Amino acid sequence: MSMNADSEVTITIKYLVNLSEKAGRRKEEVGFPGGSTLHDVARFLNETRDIVLPNPRVMAVLNGRGWDQHPDKWDTTVSNGDTVLLFPPISGG
Repeated sequence: MSMNADSEVTITIKYLVNLSEKAGRRKEEVGFPGGSTLHDVARFLNETRDIVLPNPRVMAVLNGRGWDQHPDKWDTTVSNGDTVLLFPPISGG
């Protein structure tokens, strides 16, 4: 069954650590047109939150997996109820 391109999907975006300060919030629900991809999410973040992706200083996770770990990479379609988590990379030694 194909998704109607006119339908809207709502995803949750969570901003952790310093990204919550940059975004001005810790969490938000954002609506996208049906068929939107991670490219569209990245464009939204760049245009409205001044968060540029890809970025070596920002880890982007969709439902627990890095964006590039999904089979369709950045062309992965977002679905209603998806969660995007943004946080700085964890370093240690």
